[in-house]
Parts: sequence; C-alpha cells; structure tokens
Amino acid sequence: MIRFRACGNILKSKLHLGRALEDAAVSTDIIEGEVTEPAAPLRILPGMLDRVTHGVAGHSTASQELAVATAAVFVHAPVVRYTLRDCLVHRGGVEYAGGFVAKSRKLLDRLPLEPIATEARKSYCMSLVSHIYFGHWLTDACATALLADEAEDVILDARPDWPDTAIYARAFGLRATPAAAMRVAELQLYSDFSQGASKRRRYDTLKQRLRQSVRMDAGESRPVFLKRGASGVARPIAGEAALCERLAAAGYDIIDLAATDFNERYRRLAAASVVVTVDGSHVNHAFFAMRAGAGVVSLIPSDRFTMRERGVAHGFGLNYGCVVMQPSEAGYVADPEEIFRTVDLF
Repeated sequence: MIRFRACGNILKSKLHLGRALEDAAVSTDIIEGEVTEPAAPLRILPGMLDRVTHGVAGHSTASQELAVATAAVFVHAPVVRYTLRDCLVHRGGVEYAGGFVAKSRKLLDRLPLEPIATEARKSYCMSLVSHIYFGHWLTDACATALLADEAEDVILDARPDWPDTAIYARAFGLRATPAAAMRVAELQLYSDFSQGASKRRRYDTLKQRLRQSVRMDAGESRPVFLKRGASGVARPIAGEAALCERLAAAGYDIIDLAATDFNERYRRLAAASVVVTVDGSHVNHAFFAMRAGAGVVSLIPSDRFTMRERGVAHGFGLNYGCVVMQPSEAGYVADPEEIFRTVDLF
C-alpha cells in the first residue's frame, strides 16, 4: 500500500524539539482517527514525472514527492488535540515543559523582549510552515482555528506582508493578530496536517463563510490562467506573455494576481471550470473560490517538485493535475500544448 500524508506531515518531526507533545500533555484527544481512502487519479501526461529532479529543498526529496504523485491510496493521519499546562508563547513558537514547538528558525525569536501577558486558556494554531507559506496559513492554521472551543481563545498570527490574511480572517470570523508574548496556564495544540473528513468539513465551513462575505454571483464558467507574477519565491515562466496570449486565444480568462483586487479575483476564480497556474501558495485562492468538481493544473518546476497541493485539492473536492516544467536560461518552460492536453484529461 502506498501511503499519503499532506506535505506538512512530512515536516512534523522537524517542528517539535525535545520532549514529545504526547509525553508533555495533561490530556490527549483524538478528534479523528487515521482514515484510509482511494486517491483520485493525478491528471498527468505519460512520461511527465521522468522530468523530476528535486523535491523542495529543506522539506522533502524527489522520491518522497514522487511517492505522493503515484499514490493510489490516501492515508490521512489522525487529528489530535494536546492540552498542556503553563506554556510560554512568543514569536518563535511555544515553550512547554521539556520541549518546543517551532514557528521560526531564528534563535532570537525565542527571546521574548516585549512584555509578557498572562492568559488562562488559549488554542495555538500556528506552525513553522504556516508562518513561512501563505498557503499553509490559509489551509492549515485557519482550518485548525475551527477546532478551538471558543473563537476568542485562538492564537492566529497575521503577517503584515500578506495583505490578504486580514480579508480572509475577517470573512472566516477569526481574529488574526500580530505575534505576542504570553504565558498561558492551559494551552491547546494540534496535530492537524492531513486532509481527512474533519478537515474537509472545516474547509466547507470556511468556504461558506467566505462566499457569504464576498456576496457576488460568479460569472460565466470558463478556464482560467492565474498569473503568479513576482509573488513568493521566483518561478518565472519563459515567454509568459506569449503563453498568456496563446491561452487567451483558446478562451482562457487571464487573471493577474498583482493587478486584481480580492473581490474581482474571487468572482472570476469562482466561475472557473479549471485553473492553470504556476505552483505556489497563491493557488489556495482558487481552492477557496472554486466549485467542487472543477479542476486545477499546477505548473511545477522539475527542480522544486511538490505534491502538497494534490492532497489539498482532494480535500476541497477538486480534480488535480500537473505539468512538470524544466528550467532554461529564460525561466521555466511551460508548453501550451502540454497544458491543453493535460486539461483534456479531466
């Protein structure tokens, strides 16, 4: 049996240092046990995976990501709540008796220089990956926040360089605030990396709240190319302007991420029959807007190959495919004919 877990689960062992949470917790609650289910097929052209050379540096290897790409069965890890006593929360993460949950790799972030507040009870939703990557913040941290008993107990950081965090948090009914130092008498932490039934129910809740917040009808259904531009880690497409012209001629709606406001972007993504885009956190905008049963095609660099979005697309009820782009001196090569043939696989 090929086993699949969300990419974040690969990282789990790197985030908890020292004494394990299960050993430090005063109580451990299994919210959802391990779940096994068939994996929806990855839409991909023959021989495409032969192009893969590397996984995501510092996070995964090519072989790990290829195992996810070829998985026929998804095994979703349990969703677990840990309750700990007398914890220190700061910019770097959470200090508890004998251990540390990392949210930052910077040693100085473990030194709280600001005044330390005192709180009786809180639910901690952040992790290293949800602080580094906007996509993990949106799908991991915000979904985990719904596991808290009380909304006001949630610790959900908002990075100032991610302007959409405030819009999403407000639509989701969550309070996102800058990181602050506090000593918490009773702190709840979670292992919530997978895309099982519990996560899917929470995705549905967040999507419904977002749709009610935006309050607009979707336009005419058509394929979309979501132009990533210079956001995030650079993954330039060679001849992107020519690619956009070719896709537009084929009836694709070209959405420029940098030049489209939140409501307009949401409206056009909500109408998409399929979204084609370079792999990155921005694809999560599409996940929260698209109707179940629609499709996503990620253009993934061969030297930074990741299947994280395959599991998340499954969690949102979306079909998922990919084209593996190879590097050139002018950027990554995205062949429009390969894109069209991959879309035809849906």
